[in-house]
Amino acid sequence: MNKLFSLLVLVSLTFSTLVPLQAQQPTQPAADEVVRISTNLVQLDAVVTDKDGNPKKDLTAADFEVLQDGKPQKLVSATYVDTDFPDQPVAQTRIDKTAPLAPPTRTRLENTGRLLTFVVDDGNCDVSPLGMKATREGLEKFVREQMRPDDLVAIYQTRTGSSMLQQFTSDKAQLLRTISKIRWHLRPVFCPEDPFQGHSSGRETSFERANREKMENRGRDSRVGSLAGVLRFVIRGLQKLPGRKSIYLFSDGIYFLSSGSGIRSPSGFPNQRFRMTDVMDYMKDLVDAANRASVVIYTIDVRGVGTTYGGITASEWFEGDQPGRVSGMSGGIDPDSRSGLFYLADETGGKFYHDANDLNRLVRKAISQEKGYYRIGYQPDEDTFKGKRFNKIEIKVKRPDLSVRSHSGFLGVTDESLRSKKRTGDSELYEAIVSPLPHAGLDLHLTAFFGSTEPEGGFMRTAVYLDGEQLSFVDEPNGLKKAVFDVVAVTLDQKNEVVEDFNRTHTIRFPAAYLAEVQQKGLVYSANIPVKKPGMYNFRVAIRDVNSKQIGSAGQPIEVPDLTKNNLVLSELNLGEVAASDSQLLVMSGDKVESGFAAVTTVSSPAVRRFRPGAMLGYSYKIYNAAIDKTTRKPNLTVQVRLYRDGEVIKEDPAQLAAQVEPQADLRRIGNHGTLRLPEDLPAGAYALQVVIKDSKSNKTTSQWIDFEVIR
Repeated sequence: MNKLFSLLVLVSLTFSTLVPLQAQQPTQPAADEVVRISTNLVQLDAVVTDKDGNPKKDLTAADFEVLQDGKPQKLVSATYVDTDFPDQPVAQTRIDKTAPLAPPTRTRLENTGRLLTFVVDDGNCDVSPLGMKATREGLEKFVREQMRPDDLVAIYQTRTGSSMLQQFTSDKAQLLRTISKIRWHLRPVFCPEDPFQGHSSGRETSFERANREKMENRGRDSRVGSLAGVLRFVIRGLQKLPGRKSIYLFSDGIYFLSSGSGIRSPSGFPNQRFRMTDVMDYMKDLVDAANRASVVIYTIDVRGVGTTYGGITASEWFEGDQPGRVSGMSGGIDPDSRSGLFYLADETGGKFYHDANDLNRLVRKAISQEKGYYRIGYQPDEDTFKGKRFNKIEIKVKRPDLSVRSHSGFLGVTDESLRSKKRTGDSELYEAIVSPLPHAGLDLHLTAFFGSTEPEGGFMRTAVYLDGEQLSFVDEPNGLKKAVFDVVAVTLDQKNEVVEDFNRTHTIRFPAAYLAEVQQKGLVYSANIPVKKPGMYNFRVAIRDVNSKQIGSAGQPIEVPDLTKNNLVLSELNLGEVAASDSQLLVMSGDKVESGFAAVTTVSSPAVRRFRPGAMLGYSYKIYNAAIDKTTRKPNLTVQVRLYRDGEVIKEDPAQLAAQVEPQADLRRIGNHGTLRLPEDLPAGAYALQVVIKDSKSNKTTSQWIDFEVIR
């Protein structure tokens, strides 16, 4: 094994800068796509519920009628797809926010539970402190009270784009860190002044009013365009996933209507008119993108019932003829601000929720709407694709007391023609590295953590495991096998600025006699990335097997602590199998490594972490900034180890004094290690080991976890 390891590290390991990446080739629609738009088939999804809001599952094609631009269409299919997840109690996260959260369950895309996307419209010109506070509290309650272990969740914010490379995760701690940053900021510079200033004074001339409304509309149009850009980015990431997907949008309102001339408004606003501005193009293109991707948008007005605007509550402004009272009030809520929220929900088949102070309850109601849908197909008319016009779709059910929600229609362009129009510079690796979900192809397993040494300072150690059975090798002269990999990696800070990036081509060669071992155990790609400033970082990597053209991607947020603030920090937690007589784990230490591929000598190594029941696990870690007793010149630390499965503790050792801490040359960086034997009857599956350190002198606590897999 050592000979193989040396061969892979030392023989023909080449690096070269990638040539400009080839554009992604058009792909054919998958058989299980919900939405398909072609010249001979239009396939859409629709949700049918009874008067109590329960899904109706026993309908056939004969029960439906589809109208395109008011004309009946010929149905060819109507199939029900059940997406309901059985009700299960969700463990309440501890109220003590200082207590370590349970590690997340390792969730693969193919066996995930619910896929939930939240978008917070904090770039809104009309964003309010109370609205952002309600959003933050609602999302935090969702994560702590409603989120299931197998959920994958992503949270985007529109204000700065800092979450544009957000990934879906089941890690509650990571989500709570994101939620904690949701707050009210000063109004963006392009925002107009208060739209109701001067309405009650009577001193505004018609010219001044026209100029003011022009400036207001310009600022709001700019903001709607920015919001549409974020939503399109999210929709694009969801597009390749099969099935019906949902986005939950939190906003203080989207101005989309005015009392001026324009085209008809949606049914929810019969007395209002659309503004004839570029915002119509934004919204039409956005709705078309959502409908083609089978993405439903649920919108939530974060202004609660008790919120007052000039003495009038939000609900009062929305009822009856209250909009007419705006001109007589100062600081009142403009009902037009809800028009955009209603439009996005109505046109994509979602719902608009408002007038509730507990946003967590609204989230629960919105999620409960997605329990199943009908996949309905019909043959389109010949005129459907003559000119890029919006084809309005209406789906009706012939049975009484049933309601239907569906996508409103699509632009007269086929999916095939849109796929062929790629932006200049697009590439498969670019698409993979910015995707909010791992790219379907190579299954990459990323391990990354923060470390610090003297005198090099802070760094991020990354190791990517590639399953050998998925890799392709070609014959070379002299009985060698060859594999070529394109690697692109990027590290971004919390402002979404690139702090480190590289793209390389790696070629490895080894004797054909070792092929079976490489395929069985796989390869590991390792790299050290220096970091100079503390903060949250997002590491993303995409790897392409040049021989097979298969691509995989992975990402992980990494927190680089500020060690100058003397906060207690636990990091560099490693896990591997050791002999019973040797508890110390030296692999993947903080030593500097050269970027490149290496063979996996055993699947129980720290980069892979696959163990059999009864295995002796060795774990090692470092503790930064422990308080040192002035008399004994030693730290006073306790260590507790917990074993988790599916977010539940299955084994917990009592906290013990870390008396085994060996003499350290640098007490600011204390290295420690221990062992844990797995039970002989442990079932196969995904697990996590958590180490909790408490400093008795400073009364501070820190923890870190690492996942692993039990195999039989």
